[in-house]
Amino acid sequence: MGSEILIVPIFILAIFGIVYYYLTTRNKERLALIEAGADAKLFKSKTNGSYNFIIILGMLAIGIALGIGLGFIIDRSVDMGHDSEGAYVFGVFLFSGLSLLASFFLIKSLEKEEKD
Repeated sequence: MGSEILIVPIFILAIFGIVYYYLTTRNKERLALIEAGADAKLFKSKTNGSYNFIIILGMLAIGIALGIGLGFIIDRSVDMGHDSEGAYVFGVFLFSGLSLLASFFLIKSLEKEEKD
């Protein structure tokens, strides 16, 4: 009965734990490389990864919205005699996958332009 109250704090703590573990592990790895004599410029990437993440996230959001729209169109146009939730699932997965592929090729072409 009271377990639904615990879900949100446990979820937040799990996310915090994952991020904390990632950051501390990355810090230890970098310190070990520096102690071994690696150059500190090794950690600076030539491409900006945050822009890539924003492109992927934006394209994914557009794909999900288009998938919901396709599911709505299929649900309204095809009368199957019952609710067709599968149309929404199909649309979301189809357009999410297509948007992730499109973002991959977009980032690949942007990186190719930066090299030239």
